[in-house]
Amino acid sequence: MQNYAQQIFVLTPAQLESFVEDWVQQRSKEYHSYQRWSGTGDLGRDVTGYVTSLRMGGTWDNFQCKQLGSKLSEKSLFVELGKIFMHAATGAYSLPRAYVFVAPKGVVRQALAFISNPAKFQQAFIDRWDTVIASHLVQSQVVKLSPAIEAQIKAFDFTKIDYLDAPKLAKDPACMAALVKWFGADPGKGPSGVVPAVIDVNESAYLGQLLTVYNERGPGSYPDPQTALACPQVGPHLSRQRTRFFDAAAFDRFYRDSTFPELVEQFRHEIYHGVVDVHQGDHANKFVRVNQVMQQAAVLHATGVLGKHAGPQVKQGTCHMLANEGVMSWDA
Repeated sequence: MQNYAQQIFVLTPAQLESFVEDWVQQRSKEYHSYQRWSGTGDLGRDVTGYVTSLRMGGTWDNFQCKQLGSKLSEKSLFVELGKIFMHAATGAYSLPRAYVFVAPKGVVRQALAFISNPAKFQQAFIDRWDTVIASHLVQSQVVKLSPAIEAQIKAFDFTKIDYLDAPKLAKDPACMAALVKWFGADPGKGPSGVVPAVIDVNESAYLGQLLTVYNERGPGSYPDPQTALACPQVGPHLSRQRTRFFDAAAFDRFYRDSTFPELVEQFRHEIYHGVVDVHQGDHANKFVRVNQVMQQAAVLHATGVLGKHAGPQVKQGTCHMLANEGVMSWDA
């Protein structure tokens, strides 16, 4: 197994910020949006995750990237955090909800001791401001501890300060997409789908198209999926299509969570181009067309990490997903 922590170690500072941006992007359930700040004027922020549409005006988290030759020092711990309190005191933004140092090589023991003791850390900030922090916040200036800055320090929840070293970051489930993008990691095989006994609203479009196909073929009339499933002539066929659809849907969800949407879209693009000529060819009837498209999809070779894990049912079910969206309809 690859040591992804070692690969994170050798990223440049700019690459680490971009890597963390990709990681935060994948934490979409936690954040409304995110932003990467780079260059001068970042006001102590590298990557920010916004909980609401208010962005910096609402609840937000700060991820400070420190790609250093050694562990994050005690002095850097205080100075970097000091920038947040200084800018919050001027009204540049509200205090973040949480502040996370992304320091691939970790933090020194004394810095860890402060992070582990929030009350001691908060008091030390006030005690050390003028002697340790004040002259390192703005070039050629000394920023003394003002009542406004002290108020920000006292208002901040120091239990929300943490750090991530490279091994911790690489093990975070939300980091998998960044590992795939940056280092070619394999997210593994996704789960199989579960076919519900009751027709799901998400499968109504392609099922409605298949009912038209079955009505054209006969021998009976099928006003709804339940009637078709109960029919000995078309029921087994429809049951297979539902299995394929839900396998593809589970595949789609898994890889959207563990990779980036672009890879999922690339996979679907390949499936579409692999079967569309068969779909648009001449067929005895629409039922024959469905079966020939299914046969073609089953033997397609899709590229990349998704193609590696896509079995015949996933590729066939992806065709139903395309039909569901009107990209390649079964009853057209």
